[in-house]
Amino acid sequence: MTGASNTAKTAPMPSPKDLSRIRWLASFPKSGNTWVRVFLANLMIPKGRPLTLKEVSSMPFYTDTRKGSRSRTEYFGKAHHPYSQERHGENKSVYIVRDPVDVVPSCANFFGVTITRMAKEVARDWPRHVASWWPHIDLVLKYENMPDNFHVLAQHLDMPNDFQSVVTAISHADFDGLKADEDEHGWVEASEKGGAFFRKGTVGQGREVMTDAQVANIVNGAGEWYGRLGYE
Repeated sequence: MTGASNTAKTAPMPSPKDLSRIRWLASFPKSGNTWVRVFLANLMIPKGRPLTLKEVSSMPFYTDTRKGSRSRTEYFGKAHHPYSQERHGENKSVYIVRDPVDVVPSCANFFGVTITRMAKEVARDWPRHVASWWPHIDLVLKYENMPDNFHVLAQHLDMPNDFQSVVTAISHADFDGLKADEDEHGWVEASEKGGAFFRKGTVGQGREVMTDAQVANIVNGAGEWYGRLGYE
């Protein structure tokens, strides 16, 4: 899709040794991956206050999560590319998914293109992305249920998952707070082509800005995945 091809040309390929240690947080662009990583950062490195975006971005986001229970240390990595064994290895991954209808305005804003162009690209690329990762995941995390489902994520990843720790990390990853931080200080992952990275974070915005025909094209393009992931 728009922007992804440029990333594919420049993104370094992890070595086979690194791949054996990475636990991927995979998603189509603008589906909540950064929100998840900010939550995990606040959960793993509690400071009694929200971590700033600058602090989060200064962490290589390959962060140690388990030692002792396994013979190797595991790390988290962000993945937007479709799955490939060469790039992503064989470890099971967490897949973060968002209604593709709502992905459209977020991606259009981020990449600085029209809704019409992005609607066509999402209709084509979103189901391919989901299908590529599906055999390689062991948890699906839906954007529409965030941040309530962060409790499930913490437990699934064998991270600190007592109620108070998770609730505190959730409050420190508040979307409005992240947006305010970006508005004041900027954010390294923001696009030079589009608008703010943390834009609205709401459900249902795609149907507010697209025609019925565009929405139908995206839903039809998604095929079985739209219903399978609970979007019907």
